[in-house]
Amino acid sequence: MITENKFKNTLERKRFEYFREESKRNLIDPFQALAKFTAVAGVLAMILEVQWPQAKSHLVEIYISRLSAIVIAFLLLVISNFNIGKKHPVILIHTLLLSIIVSFGVMIYLIPSTIIFNSHIISLIIFIAALFLSWEVSNQIIVAIYYNVVFTISIIFNSKSITILPNMFESIFLVIVISIMAIVASYINYKFRQEAVISTFEVSQSEKKFRNLFENSAEGIFQLTREGNFSTINPALIKMLGYTNEDEIKKLVIQTDVLQRKSDWELLTKLLEKQGKVRNFRVPFKKKDGDEITVRMNVRTNEDEESGLNIYEGSLQDITQQVHAENEKQNALDALRTEKLKAETSAKKSQQESNFKSKFLASMSHEVRTPMNSVMGFLTLIENDLFENKDELKLFARDAHLAAESLLDIINNILDISKIEAGKMELDEIEFNIKDEINKAFSIIAQAAKAKDLTIEKNVDSKIPNKLYGDPTRYRQILLNLLSNSIKFTEHGRVTLSVSVQEKTESYVELLTSVEDTGVGIPSDKFSTLFEPYIQVRSKKSSKEGTGLGLMISKEFVKLMHGEINVESKIGLGSKFYFTVKIKLQPDINIDQHFNTSEKVTLGRTQTGDGILTQQLEEKIEPLNRKKLLLVEDNPISQNLELKILREVGYEVEAVSTGHDAIEAIKSGAFNLALMDVEMTDMDGITATKKIRESAGNFSKIPIIAVTAHSSMKDREKCLAAGMDDYIAKPINIHFLKITIDQWLNIPPRT
Repeated sequence: MITENKFKNTLERKRFEYFREESKRNLIDPFQALAKFTAVAGVLAMILEVQWPQAKSHLVEIYISRLSAIVIAFLLLVISNFNIGKKHPVILIHTLLLSIIVSFGVMIYLIPSTIIFNSHIISLIIFIAALFLSWEVSNQIIVAIYYNVVFTISIIFNSKSITILPNMFESIFLVIVISIMAIVASYINYKFRQEAVISTFEVSQSEKKFRNLFENSAEGIFQLTREGNFSTINPALIKMLGYTNEDEIKKLVIQTDVLQRKSDWELLTKLLEKQGKVRNFRVPFKKKDGDEITVRMNVRTNEDEESGLNIYEGSLQDITQQVHAENEKQNALDALRTEKLKAETSAKKSQQESNFKSKFLASMSHEVRTPMNSVMGFLTLIENDLFENKDELKLFARDAHLAAESLLDIINNILDISKIEAGKMELDEIEFNIKDEINKAFSIIAQAAKAKDLTIEKNVDSKIPNKLYGDPTRYRQILLNLLSNSIKFTEHGRVTLSVSVQEKTESYVELLTSVEDTGVGIPSDKFSTLFEPYIQVRSKKSSKEGTGLGLMISKEFVKLMHGEINVESKIGLGSKFYFTVKIKLQPDINIDQHFNTSEKVTLGRTQTGDGILTQQLEEKIEPLNRKKLLLVEDNPISQNLELKILREVGYEVEAVSTGHDAIEAIKSGAFNLALMDVEMTDMDGITATKKIRESAGNFSKIPIIAVTAHSSMKDREKCLAAGMDDYIAKPINIHFLKITIDQWLNIPPRT
């Protein structure tokens, strides 16, 4: 309540001060007009009054009286043009009126017969002043008082003859009436003037408030013609659009110079014509510098008071940051939904894979136990001489060998899939001839094909370069997986391998490899799961069913080689597996730059294909022309096995069990090549090799081939870095062993 009263008192005080100041300003013009009128009237009075017969005896006094009033009016007129006069107009008016009244009083005193004329004139002046002067009634009362006082004094000091003048009392009565009328007129004029000034004050206050809102509003306020031209704009809109003044914006056409899309203007005008107003209309605007902002418009139709034409008016707000925030929020929600969907899919897939793994482990238990049971069973039969003749012994050994190969194949696949799932599968990059790798693969599967009386064909494009750089072991493993599957599921007919050039550049060659068979075929509804881990295509267990890992591993190897693998198959007619790989033509080239793939591949070497045991030796090879080998192996069983194999294929071999013995034996110069075990108790093979290479003499240059159960890329690199010349992984593949040894001994290929 106190605040409200204070507000009212403050507003009343402002109104009073405004009225007082306005009254002062409004008194100047009437005062100046009255001063001029007084001067002119004084001159006329001087001219007319000297015509009176009585005036001749008082001519000097009359001139002095009238001239004084004229001079005073002139001086006051001059003063009114200065600040001091403008600040005190009431004093100027009182002075002027008093000088006029006194001059007329002097005339009545000097010439009593002019009382009627002068009283009427002065009454008229007083009344006119009351009508034109917007001042307080108290001032007008004061004027009436000293007007009557001066008039009374002029009568009292005159001779008594003035009282007998005709119409004397009527004149006095008229003076009194006119004085009262002047006061009433002054009051009415003051009230009317006060109301007008107060109304003007309120209008000005309202206009000021509106102007403040208009000028200081954070939103852009505008008026538009129906043609799209701005007629009214506030500073916020000018700033929002990046312009400097109002004239620049008034030259713009909104649909072409401001809106990003002309269609938005068409839509806005249609909505305004239909609804009369539009709220929260979001549109993109372009600023002076070309930047885009998003605004929210509130627009309505209205009629322009001056022209009478319909216009559009309203406000707009820059919501660019809000829109960005909304977009970011929406993107975050979309990303969250996507991640949630991924998580659900991943969880579902993980659950599915977990189920597959459970089934796989159950199946794998059988897969591992079956060949292991065969190996142990046949070895038990052999150990206890439970065979009838040599042929049956040979049959037992062959079957145990095949079961061991099957077991090793399972183990290698499990190791590969573990590396793939851990993201540690890497590729090697060495020089190789793809025809050699194809021949190696054919030599491995030849016995299985021969046992089923299948024809194996190969078609190799002659355009394939002899020198390629990549991982031959992984490429050969893909071939072996596909060829083995084809032979496994084909009872009659043939298996055909084709390799051709798909694309060739200066840096790489893309090869298309296909394996086609005439087997039982694969149902088309199984294609989508064919390359998935832990999934076997056949639902019923059979002797021809694999572990469900071979194709998945092949797919990963193909992917690492920047290719794709696919299948075509028809039930009863056969299947065709085909894949592409991209292999370098030059070493140390970043394939990713040429293949335009987002997948990072670390090129290196791992060992799997060499982990396949050979078929049993079909026949004994004649001894070679006296090339002597040194076998360094600390495990007695492995040493005996390797000595037997090497001697059976025709090499002359001696064995030692320690690194120190190996160094001494090589220093003797009696050996042409050394097969070095890496892991030994006293001195490992890497240390022994380094010491041999650091020694003086020709023996230090002897070819040394690492033979180890470790098969990772890092192990191979460590062996080569130590000075070894080549690398063979256990279990030993006799065909690879022979090829490798013969290459380093420069022995021509055996037939």
